[in-house]
Amino acid sequence: MSENMKNILICGIFSKTGMTVYNSVKNKPDLNVVCGIDENPYSGNCDFPVYKSFDEVKEVVDIVIDFSTPNMIDQVLEFVTTNNCVLIEGTTGYTKKQKDTIKAHGNDARIFMSNYLSLGLNLLFKICADAAKMLGKFDVEIIEMYYATKVNAPGSTTLSLAEHINEALGGNRKIVVGRSSKRKGDEICIHSVRGGTLTGRHEVMFIGEKEVLTITHDTLDTAIYGEAAYEVINFLKDKPKGFYSLKDFYGY
Repeated sequence: MSENMKNILICGIFSKTGMTVYNSVKNKPDLNVVCGIDENPYSGNCDFPVYKSFDEVKEVVDIVIDFSTPNMIDQVLEFVTTNNCVLIEGTTGYTKKQKDTIKAHGNDARIFMSNYLSLGLNLLFKICADAAKMLGKFDVEIIEMYYATKVNAPGSTTLSLAEHINEALGGNRKIVVGRSSKRKGDEICIHSVRGGTLTGRHEVMFIGEKEVLTITHDTLDTAIYGEAAYEVINFLKDKPKGFYSLKDFYGY
């Protein structure tokens, strides 16, 4: 990677988050977005080339920022390892096998992966894990709210949050999505709300016999993801090849 200007490729440039990241990093003095990748390269206007496939890329690239779709990951990883790039991976919806493959490529590249590039969301994970350990017998319900056009329900961040809480509880809870009957044993239940232009809300309820603790995080502006991507770039600058996550970034 060059010491001064870093060349950026944004994969999934015309996705909601891809454009948010682009608008955030394009004015950074040490970054230069040289091209993009999108499965529909004609759906937007940019002052740089947007390709449908990594095979078309001619530019020198230092960093790949990926907010595309899971079916792109093989192309992404091949390009990153072949061209000695840093990868900031923010795509959601990966299978366990795909996640394991991404982690394994940390042997060949600097890879940072997170579904929730947000300080507040990261703290939500930590606080909820601490609460779960203290309120071990309480029922746990998670309500997520997102914009109407969000593709997956529940979102990957919410699933990760449920898994994180379950881990804090010893891994014995069953994670269920939605409910049409009474609660059955030890569950962590996720309820998804979709509508309008809701940016993102996660509400975690720990429900006891005589009290309820509710912990809530609201995303007010998706620009936080672009700002976080810039911070991650600086974090990875002096790091060796490896797989990194927000636990490494925030040091908890």
